[in-house]
Amino acid sequence: MKIPLALSALILAIGAALGWHDHQQLAAVRETHEKLVAEASLLGISLDPAHPSDPIRVTKRGERENKETVAKEAVRDFIAFAKEMEAFEKQGKQPDEAMQKRIMEFMDRMMDLDASQIKFLITELRSNTELKEETRQGLIAFSIMTLANEHPQAALAIFTESSDLLGKDRMSGHMISSALSRWAKDDPAGALEWVRKNGEKFPDLVTEDAKRGLVAGAAVNDPKLAFKLVGELGLTEKSQALSSIMSAAKTPEERTATFTAFREYLAGITDEKARNEAAGSASWALTRNVVASGFESATRWIDQTKLTPDELANFAGGLQHNVKSAETGQWIEWVGEKLPDDKSKDVIRNMVSGWTQSDFQATGAWLNTTPTGPLKNSAIRSYAETVSRYEPEAAAQWALTLPPGEDRDQTLNRIYKNWPKKDDASKAAAEAFKSQYGVK
Repeated sequence: MKIPLALSALILAIGAALGWHDHQQLAAVRETHEKLVAEASLLGISLDPAHPSDPIRVTKRGERENKETVAKEAVRDFIAFAKEMEAFEKQGKQPDEAMQKRIMEFMDRMMDLDASQIKFLITELRSNTELKEETRQGLIAFSIMTLANEHPQAALAIFTESSDLLGKDRMSGHMISSALSRWAKDDPAGALEWVRKNGEKFPDLVTEDAKRGLVAGAAVNDPKLAFKLVGELGLTEKSQALSSIMSAAKTPEERTATFTAFREYLAGITDEKARNEAAGSASWALTRNVVASGFESATRWIDQTKLTPDELANFAGGLQHNVKSAETGQWIEWVGEKLPDDKSKDVIRNMVSGWTQSDFQATGAWLNTTPTGPLKNSAIRSYAETVSRYEPEAAAQWALTLPPGEDRDQTLNRIYKNWPKKDDASKAAAEAFKSQYGVK
């Protein structure tokens, strides 16, 4: 991994690679930890969480280090580590496993601080003159991101109190969007009030991205409200907001509630073009969400939800880039069964083409076992045209299994056009193919 120019990029890159953004495991550990703390408190002792990487120290109640001391230690250690990282970067070294572990430990330690402690840390970083500017800004960004995860209101307050904190860069926008999303998940009314209160005052902060973050957060527990907010917030680019709402549902029950709300939302759009655009934008995200649960679970949900023919067509349109390779054949057969020929043909051809490009052997094996009929013919056409770019002879053999007629003729013509003509021998083979089958 190349050393990023900014410390923040290194922290975030490693954090993402090691799953830092997935807090489920950490949340479970902390829940257990909180129970132990509560039980210990009843016994008259407290557990010191200031240094999560150190052994837990048991002290008498009242002897626990106060928050300010813990925050000062964190600032001292964090700045010292930042200096070490600057030297590390200057030497051009690659981050080894030990360094990655230390970064993760600092991340975890930061997440153990409460809102007041993180605000203290940010204040100290802002006034620090020992670190390079990009390092200092990176640490501030990371601190605010950590604060936003557990205390979104406090993170947003920092921005409104110090609107010049990180300027107008992309990271600032991302942090505000994330904070609003986290806040809206538990308190959509509060997050909406913040947007209304600060929208005109801080237009560089309350952007479309920030509003979409609010919508995404509200969708987790109240998809109907989320769809309503798309209109209330005056979003001009609605597609991403609609996609985020559809993606928020994680269980079959949540998907049903979200899709029911989506149907109501579409029914309220009077302009046909706008309604069709909204349906298309959301359907791709719905497809990705549903198929991730596996073919059996996904098709069971579809049957229970009773999608209309138009809804089925929109859903199928998003299958090509979202299905698991091992389930592609099942989904192609499902499309052939559920959609009429005029709507299934293009979907099948696109799915077969993508599957062939990623795993032509698996696609060929599936074709060999597929019953003869319109579905197989559409699949053969797509398969033959795709492999013709590198295996034209094999493609021709598949094309000749099609019934005589327009489909076969068009497929043979496409194979000739795609035939690699890289040398005299391949050019001669292509011309012989053209002559043999009367390709025009």
